[in-house]
Amino acid sequence: MAKQKTESIVNFKNLAGIKQQEIERFKLIDKGLLPHALFKRPVTVKILMLVDSGISFNQFYFGLSEVIDTLNNNPEWWVNFELHKAHRFLDPNKPVLGTPAYDLYGPTYENFRFTQSGFNMNDYDQLWIFGFNSGTAFPASLNTDELEIVYKWMNEKKGGVLAMGDHSILGEALGGKIPRVRNMRKWSVADGVPIQFGEDRHDTLVIGHDNLATPAVDDSNVYTFDDESDDIAMRIRPRWYYSYSLGYPFYPKHWYWPYIWRKSPHPILCGKNGVINILPDHPHEGEVVVPSDLTLKPKFNTYQFDEYPAFGGSSLPPEIIAWAKVQDDHKASDFKGTANSKEFGAIGAYNGHKVDVGRVVVDSTWHHWFDVNLTGRMFFNTDNPGNIASESNDPRKLNGFNDTASGKAALDKIRNYFRNVAIWLSPPDKIKRMACLAFWNSIFKYPLFADFHYHMPVWVIGHHAIDVLGKYAGQCNVKGWWHVFMPEKKLERFFDPKIMPTLTLQNIDAFMVGGILKAMLAHKEDFIAGKFKEPDDKALLKMVNKGIAIGIDAMREFSEEQMSADKNNLESLKQLSTAFK
Repeated sequence: MAKQKTESIVNFKNLAGIKQQEIERFKLIDKGLLPHALFKRPVTVKILMLVDSGISFNQFYFGLSEVIDTLNNNPEWWVNFELHKAHRFLDPNKPVLGTPAYDLYGPTYENFRFTQSGFNMNDYDQLWIFGFNSGTAFPASLNTDELEIVYKWMNEKKGGVLAMGDHSILGEALGGKIPRVRNMRKWSVADGVPIQFGEDRHDTLVIGHDNLATPAVDDSNVYTFDDESDDIAMRIRPRWYYSYSLGYPFYPKHWYWPYIWRKSPHPILCGKNGVINILPDHPHEGEVVVPSDLTLKPKFNTYQFDEYPAFGGSSLPPEIIAWAKVQDDHKASDFKGTANSKEFGAIGAYNGHKVDVGRVVVDSTWHHWFDVNLTGRMFFNTDNPGNIASESNDPRKLNGFNDTASGKAALDKIRNYFRNVAIWLSPPDKIKRMACLAFWNSIFKYPLFADFHYHMPVWVIGHHAIDVLGKYAGQCNVKGWWHVFMPEKKLERFFDPKIMPTLTLQNIDAFMVGGILKAMLAHKEDFIAGKFKEPDDKALLKMVNKGIAIGIDAMREFSEEQMSADKNNLESLKQLSTAFK
């Protein structure tokens, strides 16, 4: 008896440690590193990160360590990112081989070529390019054989590409020849690429703080180079996508009421805490554009394919999804002088999935992604002190966004942008698997595990799920998860006001998400009781299709009760429902 009591006391003393161990264990389960009876493992997305010249994967001025940390520790439990790191030459700041740091930030390949022995681009889902070198000559630039490999992979594997450089012609060598990538941003002098100096530069700096180390010097009204390393982000203007008016029943049929249109940003800028409307600032950025010629058909060796395939009778164009602004308060006495206030393209996106090819994202500068703009300068006097008024005097610029609570909140938004890009660029089959897994695992996770039961109304299930899952993925993204299971032409019918009554349109996402979850809830108790095995991808997809039919049926019933919809509308909904049964 005494021994049992002693053991209980020991366990009680270790209770906090035991709980922490279980918390850490569940984190591993979320990441798919430990099996669990209830949860399917996350989808693995393989990303090849390609850099050149003085860019490092390790912590560095031009370093990608913060991006790598963000993707390795993502909170979205339906996806894992597997990063392979390729340097076109030699990484200038790689960690010591054999250390834990090397496992995280060491290059997978150095002196990398897409044609090298043993390498297969089809092993990857995405290619992320951060290019520094200019020019079009090999070995800095991709040769014809490499371009053929990448372009064929973009079209046939539906691989996603992220690419960027900076001001002037930085990044031209890696990004300037790849189809779609080559004309979605400016890479060359012939493109009219933004310059580094002068009034027409793309300067997005926001004035920093007072200099605490030297109170006699007030930098609050002066632009300095190291303002790019403080805790203040620049604001961007996102493109808004509007849906059909959410009018009231007594409004004229199909009448658009501008004050109650629903709007959402591009999925890349849909954050867990609302729209992502900030990025790190920088004194000389590049520019994202929409190409003027969509009819090109690039050819590499014998492989040829439309650069922008047709959708609905015409070539599908890329879009600028966010614009940055040059502030109007630059003075001649600032370190770069005056600048002309303007807006310019900061992020561009091409939704190739609509035309059965891969997606593309381009950014105006890699300074939105580099350590120097996120977590601060590594050490004093990183740049030319003559160009930086407070570099050697203000230690806060070594901390970046981590210097203040408001800065950390901004960095959290920016990290969300990185993760959204990684999810959105995935091939269609991976995105469908992510959505299936997110829905399935959610019904076994708190709070939805306790909140849901099969007999709840479909729209109630959907509304609550969108609210809860939106805290991980952003509500506008969760609302769009069901879209990926629909052919584009059929999806258009769902949002056609001639078919869908207005109040049904207002709740369409809740009906569809709720329908999918209701179909899965029908299997929940049997699965917990061990009556059937963990569903594979095919079984989950079957549940999703059944759930879409449930959602459509619920919309039809809602229309009958609330809208007194005419017979044509009801018949259209019945046809849609039948297609998924």
